[in-house]
Amino acid sequence: MTKEYDLIVIGAGSGGLVAATTAHRKGLKTALIEKHKIGGECTHFGCVPSKALINAAKAYHSISKMGKLGIQVEKPKVDFKSIMEQVDDIVQGIYKHETPDIFINMGIDVFVDNNGAQFLDNNMISIGKDTLSAKNYIICTGSSPRLPNIKGIEKASILHNENFWELRSFPKKIVFIGGGVISVELGQALARLGTEVIIIERNTRILKVTDPEIGEYLTNQIIEEGVQIIFNATIKEFESENNLAYEIDGIKHNISADHFFFATGRSANTNGINLENANIEFDQRGIKTNEFLQTTNPHIYACGDVTTPYKFTHTASHQANICIDNIINGNTKSNDLSILPWAIFTEPEIGHVGLTELEAEEKFGKENLKIFKVEAAIDRFITDRKTGGLLKVIFDNNDLVVGAEGVGTHAGEWIQFFTLVIKNKIPASKMADTIFAYPSYSEIVKKVFSRYLRSK
Repeated sequence: MTKEYDLIVIGAGSGGLVAATTAHRKGLKTALIEKHKIGGECTHFGCVPSKALINAAKAYHSISKMGKLGIQVEKPKVDFKSIMEQVDDIVQGIYKHETPDIFINMGIDVFVDNNGAQFLDNNMISIGKDTLSAKNYIICTGSSPRLPNIKGIEKASILHNENFWELRSFPKKIVFIGGGVISVELGQALARLGTEVIIIERNTRILKVTDPEIGEYLTNQIIEEGVQIIFNATIKEFESENNLAYEIDGIKHNISADHFFFATGRSANTNGINLENANIEFDQRGIKTNEFLQTTNPHIYACGDVTTPYKFTHTASHQANICIDNIINGNTKSNDLSILPWAIFTEPEIGHVGLTELEAEEKFGKENLKIFKVEAAIDRFITDRKTGGLLKVIFDNNDLVVGAEGVGTHAGEWIQFFTLVIKNKIPASKMADTIFAYPSYSEIVKKVFSRYLRSK
């Protein structure tokens, strides 16, 4: 017997959970389907465990700075096994609020099966022994770490953001392949705990997603902390479990390590769903959607990592709400990610929202922009001995912000002011006339507006 629903949500990560709970609250008979554990990438392999590890490393690293505060502390010992077990405790603690029973008690039908869902046709799916149909679907199956096809990789000691959390023995040496956000966040944390960390990058710089000046500042910071970076390198092959060959300018080099952590991109989770049976178009980048997040089958929507290059938890959650709104109200809300904030949770942090400098120049013309910078050295940064970094803001001819990026203590927090400023088109004069608490880190936001106006 086929079970019928108003909405079936496939995938119970951040996007799926928001979609299912929002739909249920709005009166839709909803089913939630998951292949593994509810919570998805963020809870089990991404945001939650990584920030827990980063926090432990930050606490340990802070002890080395105690002398500058006049506090003498005997150097403690790192118990890596205990750190990782406590990270897991945090993950499991959050998962307790995301178990199937939680959603079943809300009134949402939950199906968990290791084989996942498969489309049978335009309207029906199978999950385990059950056959379900729905008026609408939302696919939010996420993404997985992409492993490149490198000779000998099958015999090497390979890590990625999923199996890394199984480690319990202290890694004396880890080589990260790829110089993106994951490598830098985890690399800095491990280096602070005493691991020898090397990042191998094929380009001339790491963190290519960042503004060059801001990315360079953070790069220099992690190098000062002991992270080694090899630029312009081409990976060739694994010659043994712990030995990797690479080339720079045609010259072969070898590097050995306990583990090789691949952070070379992510692949959309489209395999095994039989999307073709539902006439849903997809490619190696993911499911194709229109401005309303509809797939090529108009009653099936997709959100999050499986369809967007902006693979953030908050993107998936935001898009899930767009999908529900469009299902209920008939495609009235578009997928506008032009004001999408993001952060890199290193120390110091990087925060960004809006256009990059290059994007702004292409859109408005260089002559119609003013780039203004403030050093992260106002009073609260000074009192906390956390000076260093900068805030860069891009203004148009009307004194409106079109983009902002900063590196400094808590940058991921104070960059959020610019999300509100850009979204609501608040002019510089209004922000300069706004009272900020003193002394606070976020006061840097007021400073950039007041100093910008004075410079005119």
